[in-house]
Amino acid sequence: MVFVKRLQSAEELHREQLLHEGQIAGRLCHPLIVPLLTRSRQELVFRYVEGCTLRQLIDAGPLAPEIASSVIEALLETLIYLHAEGVVHHDLKPENVMLDGCRPEQAAVRLIDFGMAFNRHANHDTHAGTRMGTPHFMAPEQFQGVRGDARSDLYALGVLFWDALAGQPPHPDPLSWLIGLPSERGLVPGPPELHPLLLRSLNRNPEERFQSAEEMLTSLRQITTVRTDAAS
Repeated sequence: MVFVKRLQSAEELHREQLLHEGQIAGRLCHPLIVPLLTRSRQELVFRYVEGCTLRQLIDAGPLAPEIASSVIEALLETLIYLHAEGVVHHDLKPENVMLDGCRPEQAAVRLIDFGMAFNRHANHDTHAGTRMGTPHFMAPEQFQGVRGDARSDLYALGVLFWDALAGQPPHPDPLSWLIGLPSERGLVPGPPELHPLLLRSLNRNPEERFQSAEEMLTSLRQITTVRTDAAS
């Protein structure tokens, strides 16, 4: 079975965006990324994933820390690959994470939708100067119209982790937060050992966040090991 993404408008911008997504997705090859099978100027054909989105799973209730951590670990491994290829996803959110068979397991995670992705090796950026992303998961620099980098994806992943643990993103009013106004934030979810990782991921300043997916993955695995040892 396949999933087909078709051009919805004859406007040249939409055609360029579909072509852009096809060019990025077509060169990716990773077990946790849904592969693009064929492409044309009118449609993109992806392998079909039988399952549900992470959003659907979270809507049924917050995830246990062990399950949420496993999903985040899988996404970090995927980001290590993407960033090494020069690709920034730019729209990480639970709706863009599929779970094969609705299994919240590391091997079942599938990252989808590269419509807003950026390839730093490309000569042309279809979305240059455009405010791109989903407010709850958009890094502050993205909101300013600046093309983000790996750290922008790690910000979004931190929000996604928070969402998975709490059942909702950290800021009820993300736009106030993004433009620098005082903004309420929910209590940090999950076990205390995870709190520093979550808060560092969500720092407004990219220089204060994790600087790479490898660094964040190492930190998460250290926390997971400590929690496992403490429980045994």
